[in-house]
Amino acid sequence: MLLAKKIVVSGAVQGVGFRPFVYNIAQQLGVVGEVYNDSAGVVIFVQCTHTQFKQFLFRLKSNTPALATITKIKTKDCQIEKYLDFSIAQSRSGEVATRVLPDASICDDCIDDITDKNNRRYGYPFTNCTHCGPRFSIIKKIPYDRKFTSMACFTMCEKCQQEYQNPNDRRFHAQPNACSNCGPQLQLTNSKGQDIATDKIIAKTATLLKQGKIIAIKGIGGFHLACLADINSAVAMLRKRKHRKHKPFALMAKDLKMVQKYCQVSKAEEVLLSSSAAPIVLLTIKNNTLSSQVAPKQKKLGFMLPYSPLHYLLLQQFDTPLVLTSGNQSHYPQIIDNQQALQELGGIADYFLLHNRDIVNRLDDSVVQVCAENTRLIRRARGYAPTALPFPNGFEEYQGLLAVGAELKNTFCLFTRTNAIVSQHIGDLKTLESYQDFMRNIALYQRLYMTNIQRLACDLHPDYLSSKYADNYAQTNNIKLSTVQHHHAHIAACLFEHGKAIDSEKVLGVVWDGIGLGADNSLWGGEFLLVDYLSFNRLAHFEYTPLLGGDKAQSEPWRMAYMYLKQHKIAADTCFSGKPTAEFDALLKSNLPLNYTSSVGRLFDAVAYLLGICTEKISYEAQAAIELENMANECLTTKRQTAYEFELKKAKNHTHIDIKKLWVAILKDLKNKVKNQDIAYRFHLSLAELLVKTVLQLQQSYTFDTVVLSGGVFHNQLILKLVSELFESIGNITLLTHSKLPCGDGSISLGQSAICIARERKYEQ
Repeated sequence: MLLAKKIVVSGAVQGVGFRPFVYNIAQQLGVVGEVYNDSAGVVIFVQCTHTQFKQFLFRLKSNTPALATITKIKTKDCQIEKYLDFSIAQSRSGEVATRVLPDASICDDCIDDITDKNNRRYGYPFTNCTHCGPRFSIIKKIPYDRKFTSMACFTMCEKCQQEYQNPNDRRFHAQPNACSNCGPQLQLTNSKGQDIATDKIIAKTATLLKQGKIIAIKGIGGFHLACLADINSAVAMLRKRKHRKHKPFALMAKDLKMVQKYCQVSKAEEVLLSSSAAPIVLLTIKNNTLSSQVAPKQKKLGFMLPYSPLHYLLLQQFDTPLVLTSGNQSHYPQIIDNQQALQELGGIADYFLLHNRDIVNRLDDSVVQVCAENTRLIRRARGYAPTALPFPNGFEEYQGLLAVGAELKNTFCLFTRTNAIVSQHIGDLKTLESYQDFMRNIALYQRLYMTNIQRLACDLHPDYLSSKYADNYAQTNNIKLSTVQHHHAHIAACLFEHGKAIDSEKVLGVVWDGIGLGADNSLWGGEFLLVDYLSFNRLAHFEYTPLLGGDKAQSEPWRMAYMYLKQHKIAADTCFSGKPTAEFDALLKSNLPLNYTSSVGRLFDAVAYLLGICTEKISYEAQAAIELENMANECLTTKRQTAYEFELKKAKNHTHIDIKKLWVAILKDLKNKVKNQDIAYRFHLSLAELLVKTVLQLQQSYTFDTVVLSGGVFHNQLILKLVSELFESIGNITLLTHSKLPCGDGSISLGQSAICIARERKYEQ
């Protein structure tokens, strides 16, 4: 008996060779029908026997293309049509349920093509196939077809068209398919945009880099500034021109062997480096013979491998890595346009390696590290975004939600009909250009996923630009706006990431970060919260300390150190020689209103200052904390170290953590000439032990068996490692941490989304 079935496949199934995969299954089984893309995913019509249909479904779920992910397969009966064979039909539109795929690193087959002198794509820097190449960076709308990408202006030559139409070719329906005869082309110019080469452009670019020149290179998701990492004068000049005093530069090596020359690389780190996402991986330095200007005062280097044919071909010219840092000015978005690059980077780069394929969507390089046996994302962008997260139980049917995230390390989150979509890293909303990029991306995601905004969520802080955007949008469109406390959002994001249902039991959330507006209008950052999606109860926190100078307290660590000691009446005047302490003493006596914080991030700053780190100003966020961790990792006698003491003081409704004993002990160690690295390690150990001690004490009064860690402080590998080991030794507490999203503010938007939906669901009940 002949069956007629319609099959709808949802997930990451467009732009990955899924239709030819389906076509070949049908050919092998003798099934007739058709397959096409639409906005719901991949739609298949088949006519066959019952046995053929069972085999077809089995093969559909097995051995899927490398980049494909199936989340759902729906089948239903339909009318028999007069199909004579099986074909791939034109794409159609409709309600969006499919995913937009991240860009994928060049595959081994394409590397073979561009390095084979007998291959027609030999040396072609825009080679790709269905297994690799640009996706999100070139797409304007879905379905993912060439006409909706920045490849639309390039008409395929006869040979490329034949590949594109051949179901047995790996370039079958590869939307960016091209060759040197019909595809994008390179251009090498001086800083005025004048051509300086018409052939052998990659080789000539390499020659300039070997001469110590700085070159702006247009990549997949934006421009980079490049120089050779072993030419000290070039790296120093790049720092000077970019006004980037200390923040480490990223590196690109031609292969894994080169990375291993400079850094220790574990198996897990090797997998990350070689993955299709090809992120920057933070690795422990083994042999740093590169310029000291690459990563001043660091114990780690950030390495990535070539992820595009252009990068691969260029890196083969060198025996040392390239510095490859974002092509932008500080606090501004990465540049993606040729003319803008020439205008804004002309004072930094000596030459420009350009191409004529437009970058539609800006994507910074992702940054990851491995800690406590898991991948930890620090910046989630190229290669990872826009990955969709499935809805845990209870979150279904709440589409049309936009959560706009935090002020720093901004991402936003869009709830579509089937998934939570967290945007790529947008960055810090400190400039008009960054804010405009934020708004442009929101409009893009609405267009890509055909989602109308019906619900809005933002941070409790009214002065965040993201919050102001949400408030204006809500008023303009008459939409209810849900404001969400920053640290509550941190924990909710981690719960959602782990698939916890909307009505899950309460957990103890530990959130340590820089600053977030608290429910009492103070600036929180060292919190122990009893949390579910709907609400939170603040059980414990670090003591409040004034922020002297407001925002300046975050960039000048001495201010926090002075205030902590002053608050506890600990004399240490010699530590603040030359600082305007008299002005602050007068300010404190004036009874003028001050901002108070419980931030663990600011505690790190203060300890770092006392140990001689960042004694004037920091030049990038978390610099003092990063250098303090590096110092702690120099401690050679960790097994004999003991923790400093903290005092847990019970207040009316909560516990507050008094840190006077910490300061007394650190100053005593300094007086006794204890090594700074030993003090730094003891501080980290103390925080880890304090965290666990506080959790166990709270467990005596409150019911929970799961602890969730979130906040930027837990990017600190040493802290996370020590805490994880301590909880493992206890054994009866489940510890949840982030691995799919950053533990910092890059996950805030997802948490805002989850809390907003939980509130709406409660209201409906």
